[in-house]
Amino acid sequence: MKYRFFNANVMISPEQNIFKGELCTDGADIVYVGKKKNEGFIADREIDCNGNLLMSGFCNAHSHAAMSLFRGIADDLPLEKWLFDRIFPMEDHLTEDDVYWGTLLQIAEFVRNGITCFADMYFYPDTIYEAAKKSNLAVALCGGINGESNEKDLRFIRDHVDLYSTMSDRVRYIIGLHAEYTCEENLISDVSDIAAEYGSKTYIHLSETLKEVGDCTVRHNRLTPPQYLHKLGFFENGGLAAHCTYCDKDDLALLKQCGVVPVVNAASNLKLASGVAPVYSMLRSGMKVALGTDGSASNNATSMFREMYLFSCLQKEAMKDASAVSAEEALTAATVNGYEALGFRGGVLKTGNFADIILIDLAAPNMRPLSDVKKNLVYSADSSNVLMTVAGGKIVYENGKYDIGEEISTIYREAEHRRDRLLHEAGFKE
Repeated sequence: MKYRFFNANVMISPEQNIFKGELCTDGADIVYVGKKKNEGFIADREIDCNGNLLMSGFCNAHSHAAMSLFRGIADDLPLEKWLFDRIFPMEDHLTEDDVYWGTLLQIAEFVRNGITCFADMYFYPDTIYEAAKKSNLAVALCGGINGESNEKDLRFIRDHVDLYSTMSDRVRYIIGLHAEYTCEENLISDVSDIAAEYGSKTYIHLSETLKEVGDCTVRHNRLTPPQYLHKLGFFENGGLAAHCTYCDKDDLALLKQCGVVPVVNAASNLKLASGVAPVYSMLRSGMKVALGTDGSASNNATSMFREMYLFSCLQKEAMKDASAVSAEEALTAATVNGYEALGFRGGVLKTGNFADIILIDLAAPNMRPLSDVKKNLVYSADSSNVLMTVAGGKIVYENGKYDIGEEISTIYREAEHRRDRLLHEAGFKE
């Protein structure tokens, strides 16, 4: 399909001025962005934006999509009890079909919130990709293996890197582990060797809680999680690290040196009382920072609007400085930095990039007056302002209607059924 979006306010990137113009797509890509009409372009559908804002879709750089099935059933618990007493027992009973429907439920929320690209660390990555492919979202599948090193898991990693490296430009496989505290040293070393062999980035949960950091220093001769992983060569080719809540200045310097992008998950960390990541220090040191929502069992929403607000405002309070971490920096983290870290052509509206686009309602009361649209996006907007989401040139959400591969009513029904079964099999419900 070819689309022409006209009569729009266009934000190419958070660093550039918004202008009145139009944008054209052909298939999965943007083929024109400008102030004047593209005279030679013949569209299959022309969409009058009525002065509303065209901008890049959001990149959710850390999620566990199928955990949408656990939304609301493990709340008000500290991380260790949440994970070991509630989540792990239910995950023991997850099937591929559960992951498929849970991922689609989360994708429905993603597109309602303007998310067009996501990184997902969960079980059954092939099934996650099937759901993402149906909905046309770009997805980075991030391994989350843990425990002891074994040939089966190592073969699994190699097979998936080989499979997804040439399959499509809208899917990536990033070699990853769950966390330092769930992985034996031999597994981290072996996975680091595979990443070095492939020249691959890596992904891991990192320094999420004070307990995690303290326990790591006790186990590994006073080395913090970043220092310990660096010693084992895990970040030899850079990568992404989710949370980084308790990274001190030495940790941040090391991660920057290694080319690691911190992925901040402010809402999840707040809800689990895990802490506040040192975003101000990250940015001032020159690090590129991305945003994630984490899973719906701990967040419980997947709103990049809320993440942007917290990304900025928590630092203002922490630094006692209302100028700390601007709205533009939050927007960049939610778009440009996430796409770049995952290796996708997106985050900026320009010719040749993915047609991953959202249309934001500027006529809504929470966006008026239009004093500063970028500030309003971070401090005022929410998912209700998303009128349309376009993923890879396909309109996947428009004014309350979803086109993500399955009927929304079917997704709801399947999710409820599977939630009930998992609770019962884990012994939490009669």
